[in-house]
Amino acid sequence: MSQRFEIVASEHRAFVAVATLRLPGQPVRRFTKEEAAILSRALDSVATGERGEQQIYMSPIASDHDFDARVEPSGVVLSSEGHGDVKLDWSEARALAEQLRSFAFG
Repeated sequence: MSQRFEIVASEHRAFVAVATLRLPGQPVRRFTKEEAAILSRALDSVATGERGEQQIYMSPIASDHDFDARVEPSGVVLSSEGHGDVKLDWSEARALAEQLRSFAFG
């Protein structure tokens, strides 16, 4: 895994391409290019302190699981009902944002 997460791009017959996010102990989440772009901007925004958001939430159309991240002073905590939380520090959150951006615009 790259840091505490892995992003894998793949073809999808309905959405052309999807990015699959894998986190330890959590279900996979799949994002379209548009969703990946939106999520990368949201992560960058909270990482730089531009926004005072306390939560990032998305229900991706290509996924069976929501993206739900609580913003804390030292990073973001991703949660999924019935699974343990996964904490990403700010460097990991920025790396996730960068990989999502690369998928969306690459």
